[in-house]
Amino acid sequence: MNRYIDLLAPYIKKTLYPFQLKFLVDPARWRIANKSRQIGLSYTLGIDAISGAFIRDRNQLIVSASKMNAEIVMDYIRGHLDSLELLPTVDKEGYIELPGGRHIRVCSTNWRTARGFNGDVYLDEFAFTIRDHEIWRAMVPSITAVKGRVTVISTPKSRIDKFWQIFSSKSSKWSKHQITIHDAIRDGFPVDIEELRELFDPEEFAQAYECIPLDTAESYIPYNLIEPCLYDPLSDAFAATLMGRNLNVDTASSSLSSGRMPLLPLVYGVDIGRTKDETAIAETARHDGITWCLSMKSWQKTAFSVQKERLMDILTRPSTQILAIDKGGIGMNLHEDLSFAYPAKVRGVSFAPAVKERLAKKMRIAFEEKKIRIPNDPSLVSHILSIKRTANRSSVFSYSSESNEHHGDKFWALALALDYSEGNRIVDFRFI
Repeated sequence: MNRYIDLLAPYIKKTLYPFQLKFLVDPARWRIANKSRQIGLSYTLGIDAISGAFIRDRNQLIVSASKMNAEIVMDYIRGHLDSLELLPTVDKEGYIELPGGRHIRVCSTNWRTARGFNGDVYLDEFAFTIRDHEIWRAMVPSITAVKGRVTVISTPKSRIDKFWQIFSSKSSKWSKHQITIHDAIRDGFPVDIEELRELFDPEEFAQAYECIPLDTAESYIPYNLIEPCLYDPLSDAFAATLMGRNLNVDTASSSLSSGRMPLLPLVYGVDIGRTKDETAIAETARHDGITWCLSMKSWQKTAFSVQKERLMDILTRPSTQILAIDKGGIGMNLHEDLSFAYPAKVRGVSFAPAVKERLAKKMRIAFEEKKIRIPNDPSLVSHILSIKRTANRSSVFSYSSESNEHHGDKFWALALALDYSEGNRIVDFRFI
């Protein structure tokens, strides 16, 4: 053990910033960190897991919010071991065995892997973990029974998820850390904060970088309806459901282009923005009665000429069946040009109050009936949660974002795509 302490101590000292070191050396058995994005706490988690295996002499399990997050953490661990010149005895996907016999396992939202695990557990980006309550109930009792250590790390999301329930509790057993982007900068962490501000509206910036969760109490579509419809785009479960085989979306696209399998009809929803608002583009496919949002893109402060070129590129693809676009206001010229070039594919929609009500209601019903799947994308989820339903003096309901800086653009893009995906408007594609 002394050998590993002598090896790790100088490496940690020269590698970590003060806020990272403070979290690492916290000896508490129950730790939780409400942290800013992009400040290297997953990097710190990798060092902590190595220390836990060598110095605390316990196996280490890291449960991440997505497969991509899990792979990032494992890459950090491999990088640390390489810098320390420590060669694992076993190194395979999601699993490293170290000299001495202890192992580090990394998985994405799989509580079955954790059942019966003996050692320390890290819940990484726990606020964005799908079915967080189930994971907590399945894992924590077995870990605490063997005196394992529990560490919870996340950027906050809402005030109703399990992560915020733990962080805001008055329980004295938790050692709590809150690290905003401002705290990290004060400790010398190099980041251009003004550049980051330009990428987000104030509410999203506060949630992503200042540790303030979204207020979702009055959301038209509450988080408890959204959570069961989330998926991890990189997970095997998603690939098996969507493609009926072990293929992810990228692999499927190459297969489609090579003619080895039938085209997957795609429906796009586009909400146009130019200066204040972003242009949001939802890409969807329908399978066995469920509309899958395969991706959500956004273009900020993008010239209309560039937007037109990009949308034309989408329309030229043989897999594009329908592109539904906001044709009101600033979207009028784009709609006219696109519909002239591709009249069979382009559908223009004016966001009149009655239309917005129909779209919003259809979206809520899809979540209630679990007939929609969306990627576990914090920005998309925040746009959906931002929509509020209010009645005006004429007893007509309006649907608008609580944010002063965006209008829930991604919500409306997805609503447009969903509207043209459902019913008999397109073929409900079943793989053969």
